[in-house]
Amino acid sequence: MYHERINRVTNRNITLSLVANPSHLEAVDPVVQGKTKAEQFYRGDAQGKKVMSILVHGDAAFAGQGVVYETFHLSDLPSYTTNGTVHVVVNNQVCYRRRGHNEMDEPMFTQPLMYKQIHRQVPVLKKYADKLIAEGTVTLQEFEEEIAKYDRICEEAYGRSKDKKILHIKHWLDSPWPGFFNVDGEPKSMTCTATGIPEDVLTHIGEVASSVPVEDFQIHTGLSRILRGRADMTKTRTVDWALAEYMAFGSLLKEGIHVRLSGQDVERGTFSHRHHVLHDQEVDRRTCVPMNHLWPDQAPYTVCNSSLSEYGVLGFELGYAMASPNALVLWEAQFGDFHNTAQCIIDQFISTGQAKWVRHNGIVLLLPHGMEGMGPEHSSARPERFLQMSNDDSDAYPVFTEDFEVSQLYDCNWIVVNCSTPANYFHVLRRQVLLPFRKPLIIFTPKSLLRHPEAKSSFDQMVSGTSFQRVIPEDGAAAQDSERVRRLIFCTGKVYYDLVKERSSQGLEEQVAITRLEQISPFPFDLIKREAEKYPGAELVWCQEEHKNMGYYDYISPRFMTILSRARPIWYVGRDPAAAPATGNRNTHLVSLKKFLDTAFNLQAFEGKTF
Repeated sequence: MYHERINRVTNRNITLSLVANPSHLEAVDPVVQGKTKAEQFYRGDAQGKKVMSILVHGDAAFAGQGVVYETFHLSDLPSYTTNGTVHVVVNNQVCYRRRGHNEMDEPMFTQPLMYKQIHRQVPVLKKYADKLIAEGTVTLQEFEEEIAKYDRICEEAYGRSKDKKILHIKHWLDSPWPGFFNVDGEPKSMTCTATGIPEDVLTHIGEVASSVPVEDFQIHTGLSRILRGRADMTKTRTVDWALAEYMAFGSLLKEGIHVRLSGQDVERGTFSHRHHVLHDQEVDRRTCVPMNHLWPDQAPYTVCNSSLSEYGVLGFELGYAMASPNALVLWEAQFGDFHNTAQCIIDQFISTGQAKWVRHNGIVLLLPHGMEGMGPEHSSARPERFLQMSNDDSDAYPVFTEDFEVSQLYDCNWIVVNCSTPANYFHVLRRQVLLPFRKPLIIFTPKSLLRHPEAKSSFDQMVSGTSFQRVIPEDGAAAQDSERVRRLIFCTGKVYYDLVKERSSQGLEEQVAITRLEQISPFPFDLIKREAEKYPGAELVWCQEEHKNMGYYDYISPRFMTILSRARPIWYVGRDPAAAPATGNRNTHLVSLKKFLDTAFNLQAFEGKTF
């Protein structure tokens, strides 16, 4: 809720914002702090003089819930502090619960002696009323009239609540986002402009990304090599993953969009690929953020290493993203595996926030993911969990309208992507802000692709007129003569490069087509249908590097069946079911990789089998 009230001391209006929270104790704490920080940031309130937060705790939850400590810990970090919070702790040493836990429980079952004592107590209201009447401050009649008046207000409100027509979305919004939606709370359009940008902007950002825009600043020699690499790519009109991200952020800053990137090692990048903060090798704690030196009138860029917390920090960034739609707020897990420490925020706020509280939120989760032999703790962002919580209907055959792509995005509860090219990553980040509404975006980001020689994109895929590709179809020899294709492999993410390499080694470029699913949810029914129809004689296969009970197969399989009217099976190729998301044994990893790649290109693998 969002209300204006009069401060009777100063006679000035103050805005009171009540953040919606779930029944999960203390989960809202970091969300409130993040929203407070954002409101301070947009008002230039560096000292916390204009915006403050108040948190109300139960005494047992205050001591028992770890997220309380995680939230306290953020107060010492420059990019997270709100310069003080008022904490109100309801303490049962000075008060008591007159009835049971939810006002209807029978507390005598478990605390008989205490509740016998409580039942003998005169209620506080009666004690206070008797005192005022005895003093002559009020009369008995005035007291009874006040009680009757309050009861009448409650009864009238209860009566009105039965009328569904009185529900107004604006009553539920803690951040109204004035001017972003129509007066009825709907988007102003159902279109999204192309996300490509002029080449001169790409070139300028690339030049700044490969330079040190501060004089007498000594960078590490290893970093000099990285910057030279960026300069060379810019000259040859190509980008890798890190440079594509740089260009997405930089272009949004040029358009006045504030960008905030937060996480445990985001300044450098977990895999030492980002380097958005340069450190002077001669002067202690002297740093430079080149992204803030792109244009004189650009929006500010905030990149900040967080505390070693997922629950508290993701909640904080979610709250930060609530304050304004004109910002790109991203949280990056050190590895995608670690997001489950913040599962409460994902389940209770991000996945369900709009359905429960009509709250749009454009937060972006960057979750490094990929089976690369690093073991069960550093391999999987658990895509199956995000897909299981996606609300699109696997059995509903969609109607393909002119605005189908954007309508799908508007109807979903979040967007799940696994990009295989730097250009598509660039586009999906820009699309997140250019959409006429806000949805959470889950991106499974690569690790080995950060330096893969084939994982590069041309400026031609990023310039004006280009946009995000939900599906990247086969464009090689197989696409030239689709009638000869015997197998069409669908996949997503990094495994594409393994498949292409294996296909080449077996000389099957004309017989096997490989199509990449870049946006997994909402499912691109229209484009998948088009691809399948292009290869009418081909066997359809879904290939993933994850284990069968994980990954994407359980999500995509029924949707393939729906769009193909159950006329053609979609065979599974990948690792066998397992309890752990990945093996910790390097040899076992390589053996299982070879096994599913062999199956993917064995054109007799499914002969005689029933689906």
